[in-house]
Amino acid sequence: MTERLLPAISACLDWAQTVEEPPTLHIEALVLLLSAHQDVGATDPGDWTVDDVHEVAALVRHRDRLPELFRETWLSWCDHLVTDARLISMETPRRLRAAIENVDLTRPDHAPPDSEAPPEIAVPLLERLGYGETESPEPPRPHLPTPVADLDIRAGACPTLHLAARLSAWMDPQVLLRPYTEHDALGENDTAEAARALDVRSDEIPFLFTVARAAGLVRTDYLHARPGPAAHAWVEETPGAVADAWADALSTMTARPGATPFLVLGELFLTGRALSLDDLVHVCAEPNPKSCLPRVLEVLTELGAVVPTGDGRYLITGLGDHCVARRLRACGVEVPGTPPAPGLSPTELLELAATARPIDIEPLLDQWLAGREPSEAARGLLAAGLAPEDPEDFVRRVTERPRGGTVLECAGQDSLLADAVRRVDSSQSCDPSPSPFARAGVDRFEDESCFDFADEDASSYGADDGYGFPFETEDQPYMESSPHWESESSH
Repeated sequence: MTERLLPAISACLDWAQTVEEPPTLHIEALVLLLSAHQDVGATDPGDWTVDDVHEVAALVRHRDRLPELFRETWLSWCDHLVTDARLISMETPRRLRAAIENVDLTRPDHAPPDSEAPPEIAVPLLERLGYGETESPEPPRPHLPTPVADLDIRAGACPTLHLAARLSAWMDPQVLLRPYTEHDALGENDTAEAARALDVRSDEIPFLFTVARAAGLVRTDYLHARPGPAAHAWVEETPGAVADAWADALSTMTARPGATPFLVLGELFLTGRALSLDDLVHVCAEPNPKSCLPRVLEVLTELGAVVPTGDGRYLITGLGDHCVARRLRACGVEVPGTPPAPGLSPTELLELAATARPIDIEPLLDQWLAGREPSEAARGLLAAGLAPEDPEDFVRRVTERPRGGTVLECAGQDSLLADAVRRVDSSQSCDPSPSPFARAGVDRFEDESCFDFADEDASSYGADDGYGFPFETEDQPYMESSPHWESESSH
């Protein structure tokens, strides 16, 4: 048993002592249950889905015997996760408990099946991450994260997430779930009332409810729905809370079945370049990529995960980066980030530019130049080995316009940046007047001195854009309109 399971077991035993009717718990059964859950690939004892139930059952029923009260202990573990708000998956508590009640634990007569190979469609992503069959896989390039505050601004401006957040606020302190169903849903009257409060159609509420659950803005138990941990973190203005909610709900917000949206984002994230439909066909999990991919990219664009370059290709945005990195880290994959550019020496900067993703090179140079005297910075790059065709012209041009784009334009065929220049050139938009987001370093908010949005895009998320704080109504801020808002521990 690993140290990671000990706190989970201890918390469950502590919970059992607080329940009015003591639940059935058998220590040996609980240890086996959580160990098997870990063996089938779970990264957290509280991360359970119906698929996990069937995988754990398939693993343990091949044992010579199961501990006493195994199913009863499993049900108690489920009750503990639900009542203590420790169920971190988006599985509905009712459906999860029903699966545990009904899953077959009878020992089979045949040997356990061999582990299934990963789906063929996932092979390119696994290869890029170094988990495939390649003998010498290339490690993922480090990515440049967007500042958390800017991610929160962009995520909060997503209309779908905005409405889901308002729905979670409307539920405060709690509402009853529809009875006699395994799936979480609001009752008919509550659905109509929520639709009036949000000024949407009633048939939109089930989708917004699903988005809110996926985002962690709503949590449910067996009877009720109430504002979830992400909603509380959003109200408390916890840095990164809004961006995390957006990332957790992205797959749900796409309203597309299957893994294609994430596989597309994963390819854009790991390659770090603008890709066309033809470039993305091999990661499409649908039978008709030519028909599916345009729709997937359209919805990812609407949600702010990708941006078109104007020449039929697409770049991942900072929010898209955040989603992929968050999902990969949750699966135990190491996702390297770039070191802070301002603290690098000229030599370290050039070395980083040679290994960074194409879309990150220009903003990295921007950040490095922002805090330095331009002519000294230019001469530092020359001393570090950068060899433009005309060094004096390079110094003059960087002094006049101290931007990463200037460095790349002047680098020419210099060996230190030649590959970087070619990669960046391949991701540039062909549009003669691209927006600031349709270029290398798209959707990266840098220091104002190196990326001035005052005239170009500040208005996109400014005070007059029609988006208030998600829990605000038009007439009254949410924190004033809802006197019943309490901390999570009070529910």
